[in-house]
Amino acid sequence: MLTLHRAPSITSQANALADNLVERNKKYAAENHKPMPLLHGADGKLRRGTGVLVLTCVDPRIVPETFLGFRQPGFDPIALPVVRVIGGRAKHAITNIVGLDAAFGVDTIFIVHHTDCGLTHNTDASLKSTLRGKFPGEAGRVEELSFHHIAQLGESVIEDMQYLREHPLIKKDMTLRGFLYHIDSGVLEEKS
Repeated sequence: MLTLHRAPSITSQANALADNLVERNKKYAAENHKPMPLLHGADGKLRRGTGVLVLTCVDPRIVPETFLGFRQPGFDPIALPVVRVIGGRAKHAITNIVGLDAAFGVDTIFIVHHTDCGLTHNTDASLKSTLRGKFPGEAGRVEELSFHHIAQLGESVIEDMQYLREHPLIKKDMTLRGFLYHIDSGVLEEKS
């Protein structure tokens, strides 16, 4: 006789993973953590940052600390803020960008989109359809959302650079550099 086993629910798997992450933190704090420098100097003023900000996707495969080498063994460590938002889209990140510029100074923004991004496989319509199914009483709020589907990789980087160039809260002398990160080769392809 064949017995069918139900897989644990996604929710219980996610809760178990969350508990595991808390345990991992305890081990990290006890065995590996080194105190981090404070954001302010002895005078109480915030320190200026490096002037460079990296904007990229939330995809866990995309780790600019590694592929840009600023937190890799063998490279000098560099403290760069990394803003991660769905698709690495500038419209999702604008509050973070202008806030970091106001607090620490940003002179250059690296915009990094990547191959095999989830926003190339999902449209705004498909994501909204899923959300309407999950939240049937919130159709109006769902319709207000914009996910900025990526129809053309590479062009999406150029669109984001243009958006930032035209945004009234982005300094006119801000340097914008756009890249497509190829997950198969690890190579950054600059777009302009």
